[in-house]
Amino acid sequence: MAKNKYSHTVLLPKTDFPMRAGLAQKEPKILEFWQSINLYEAMLKKNEAGKHFVLHDGPPYANGKIHIGHALDKTIKDIIIKSRAMTGYYTPYVPGWDCHGLPIEQALLKELKQDKKHITDVPAFRKKAREFAAKFIDLQRQGFKRLGVQGDWDDPYLTMSPRYEGITIGVFLDLIEKGYVYKGQKTITWCSHCETALADAETEYKDVGSSSIYLRFRLANPKKEVFGELDYTKPVSLAVWTTTPWTIPSNMAAAVSNTEDYAVLQDEHTKEYYVVAEKLAEEFLKNTGLDCVQAGKVAGADLVGLKYYHPLSHKENPVIWTDFVAMDTGVGIVHIAPGHGEDDFRAGKQWGLETFCPVDEKGCYTKDAGVFEGMHVFEANPLMVKKLDELGALIKEQEITHSYPHCWRCHNPIIFRATEQWFMNIDKDGLRQKLMDNLSNVKFYPAGGEERMRSMIGLRPDWCLSRQRFWGTPVTILYCKKCGKPQVDHKLFEFIKSRAMEEGSDFWFTDPVEKLMPEGYRCSCGGTEFKKETDILDVWLDSGVSWAAVLKDRGITFPADVYSEGSDQHRGWFQSSYIPSFTLEGTAPFKTILTHGMVLDQYGRPMHKSLGNSVDPEDVINKYGADILRLWVSFADYQGDVRISDEILGGPIDTYRKIRNTVRYALGNLSDYDPAQHRVPGKELAEMDRYMLGRLDSLIQEVHAGYGDFNFRRAMRAITDFCILDLSSFMLDASKDRLYTLGASSPARRSAQTVLAEIAVTLLQLMAPVLSFTAEEAWQELRKTALGRDLPQSIFLSNMPQNASLIPDVKLEEKWNKIRRVRETVQKTLEEARQKGVIGSSLEAKVIFKTSDPAVKAFLEETKTLWPEIAIVSDVEIADGEEELTVSAEHAAGQKCARCWQWKQDVGAEAAHPDLCARCACVLDKEGFVIEEEEKVGA
Repeated sequence: MAKNKYSHTVLLPKTDFPMRAGLAQKEPKILEFWQSINLYEAMLKKNEAGKHFVLHDGPPYANGKIHIGHALDKTIKDIIIKSRAMTGYYTPYVPGWDCHGLPIEQALLKELKQDKKHITDVPAFRKKAREFAAKFIDLQRQGFKRLGVQGDWDDPYLTMSPRYEGITIGVFLDLIEKGYVYKGQKTITWCSHCETALADAETEYKDVGSSSIYLRFRLANPKKEVFGELDYTKPVSLAVWTTTPWTIPSNMAAAVSNTEDYAVLQDEHTKEYYVVAEKLAEEFLKNTGLDCVQAGKVAGADLVGLKYYHPLSHKENPVIWTDFVAMDTGVGIVHIAPGHGEDDFRAGKQWGLETFCPVDEKGCYTKDAGVFEGMHVFEANPLMVKKLDELGALIKEQEITHSYPHCWRCHNPIIFRATEQWFMNIDKDGLRQKLMDNLSNVKFYPAGGEERMRSMIGLRPDWCLSRQRFWGTPVTILYCKKCGKPQVDHKLFEFIKSRAMEEGSDFWFTDPVEKLMPEGYRCSCGGTEFKKETDILDVWLDSGVSWAAVLKDRGITFPADVYSEGSDQHRGWFQSSYIPSFTLEGTAPFKTILTHGMVLDQYGRPMHKSLGNSVDPEDVINKYGADILRLWVSFADYQGDVRISDEILGGPIDTYRKIRNTVRYALGNLSDYDPAQHRVPGKELAEMDRYMLGRLDSLIQEVHAGYGDFNFRRAMRAITDFCILDLSSFMLDASKDRLYTLGASSPARRSAQTVLAEIAVTLLQLMAPVLSFTAEEAWQELRKTALGRDLPQSIFLSNMPQNASLIPDVKLEEKWNKIRRVRETVQKTLEEARQKGVIGSSLEAKVIFKTSDPAVKAFLEETKTLWPEIAIVSDVEIADGEEELTVSAEHAAGQKCARCWQWKQDVGAEAAHPDLCARCACVLDKEGFVIEEEEKVGA
């Protein structure tokens, strides 16, 4: 094989930036580099005089490795922060962890092979829980850092740190002093498996199959003035429908609607009567199979005040009315058990009903339930139905599938149970309405989040703040042994706050009660002996006071600019942060709420171990690199649920290769470019290059708009299209001849390099928030060249430009957009000629334009000298035609130049270079190249 003797005279790209990324191997070294220069601190220092932008981190639970949802969440935050930091904002980012609560306590109990009731040394257990959480904090911290996330990793916020616990206790006590927190009995969601109260945000709904029953509640005093002419020797019963037979022992009333009419149905066989809502009578008969005729009608309001016999105890209970009796299902009469339902509890308070709850913390009936004592309520369901049937109360049993709440920790079905707890009053002084109204001052992405959160606040119950567990911030309340009154006293609270701020909360569990109060403290009743509360605070209050414990306590901007988490946090962390902040500070802790969806598999299914469809971010990183995961995040429509799999990652991988190859080619063509010597002034740039600066300016504006609106897809799509369409397929392709063959100092070559240098630097800066590792790798390669000698130490210590160096020329852009449209037609023509065997490479071609349009002809004549470069052909001809524009191709005349490979008729014009065109011969003479005779290489 002969080596071309002119190879050394052609200026081919040179760079150490490799085509193969090897991200899994390179990224850890880049992390080490960032660590060595203290990048996060350096980014803050660079922008310390700039405007502040604060994204406040919502804390994940410290109870396991990071999962793909964590990767999505933290990458979104990192892209936001880096994009702001690279536009001059001061961007402190303090990551945090939620360290208390049930997940950690349960995991530790499992590890210790113990049950909650066997924990006798609470301080020792809490110490182990603290160590357990710390272990996973370190594990997760490494996972987040491996993703390339920059932040204050050496000083994160931990909800179990002493000062944080002290601030949490302070917020709780402040809320009590202001009258927003009270202790009372309410019916709340309760997990009998975890043996604790649950927050509204700690429940999830699943479809389950269960027994639904229609019952007779026989009226004790059916009145003629209410029902009219009936055979009162026959029973008259309210028909009641329930899906929770186990709650019947707690029945205290039957509720009707006072605005609806009720049908009185008589059984054709037994002659007894049933009262059901007129609108639901037909459905009732269909489901029960009863053969009845309507014997009368009564207004719901007239039923109120009647009495019926409890089906188990035979006690007389009242008929009441409520506003939650629905007419879309059931019978229009609701069994009311204040001890087992939120609506029922409120109705009980309104009507003075007893809150009877014969169920203990394990979900088992107490002795007050009689024969069912000791049985778990769910296990008792079939026996309850059997008992009701034996007593003649059962009309019909059906199996139905319905949505039922489950504990989101253990995934077991929950119960509603009346207990004494500490609550925050959401309605005090119109707080609920104020919270709902103030949301209009918060910007939501997506916009639908505002109404979603407003609706949730409107419907939520009072916030249950206490939990019956060990691992958490204690409810620091003392009770007088003499009068039983909880102590609400400013001096006492200040004493507790002072200790908590200095020591954290462990003192509450270790010290005797005498040391938990100022010396000489007395109850208002004169009592001097006290006992301490043993409950802990809801972990949602822990994480919810981070605005106080992080933003305010560390002197960071408050309110934060952005809170960003999964969309499930509209009822979770966003609310638990918003409510205390607005109550105590009069403002939301955030200006903007940004939410993302959940991560699903490629088929749209949630990820579960049982399905074997979980995607571990560590596996993705080890296989493809963190930048691929980051690119996947940027292309995902993350404001809804997103999907991931190896097949789905194939798209980002392919896009990444195209971007990387474009960057590599750009760097390769800048190896000998020194801006101090070679930069061409804007007015002297070639037309194509001035046009490309206009395209670069458009890219800059589009990317800034994307990042600014949290639309990373928009930003990265613009970058990708620019790399593929504007650079690879156009400028870089069309500029090969002048970059390779015109000589190192050719004005045309230096013009291309001048613009390519600006494009390369800008492109790396624009993509850095997403492709952080690759941008840094290329940046370091640039810094080895003359072009990069003045660049900052890291790409993240530079700022993205606001504009390109030349103001876009609208007329020039219109002209070159037209050129590119014609170029597409030329490329199709060349491909057809290649397939027919007329030409091999495009450089063998002569392109012939024919047109009947004078304006088109004038345009082609004006641009004629550009077309060989633009179309990568050897010759162009313009002729008259019969259509507006036709393009054809034929083989170019002349001979092939051995150096530039164009076909020219002046090949051999220079005797010293018989196989070169005149242009190449001139370049060799000017550059002083010495040409040796061809050598034979190989066999």
